[in-house]
Amino acid sequence: MIEIVNIRPGGTAAELGLKPGDRIVSINATDVHDCIDYSYLVADERITLRVRRQNGKTVTISLDKDPDDTLGIECKTFDVKRCRNRCIFCFVDQMPAGCRKSLYVKDDDFRASFLYGNYITLGALSEADWARIFRERLSPLYVSVHTTDPALRSFMLGNKKAPDIMENMKRLAS
Repeated sequence: MIEIVNIRPGGTAAELGLKPGDRIVSINATDVHDCIDYSYLVADERITLRVRRQNGKTVTISLDKDPDDTLGIECKTFDVKRCRNRCIFCFVDQMPAGCRKSLYVKDDDFRASFLYGNYITLGALSEADWARIFRERLSPLYVSVHTTDPALRSFMLGNKKAPDIMENMKRLAS
């Protein structure tokens, strides 16, 4: 379920009476977890929205729309998955003091890689994440490799549990 943070005046969502603070539970009976799910699911021409209103009441809205109509909804961004590595080459650790706070966020989130081009090590992926990447064909992903030798990679990432990058790359390629 994702929260609506803004509605474009005159857009489809405004016409439907949706408001900031309402939450989209599902589209076409598929749960919506983040803005990627929303963008993917709202592209259908015929959609059924389940929306939880601010008052707690859940409503179902069915409509026909153009495939490029995003309904005029801006969704709350997701909390990024934080990086568990202690990379010797981490550019965040090399940042000077005094920059804006958001520049010091270390992420290893495939969603940010897909949406914004952030680099990931593939070390923070759960099996559910892998399944989603394949199911939704989330590509491109920007992968930080640096070395394919497992022992050297583990050292460079500062993570004794770093997965074998070649196995992960082969998994993506297949």
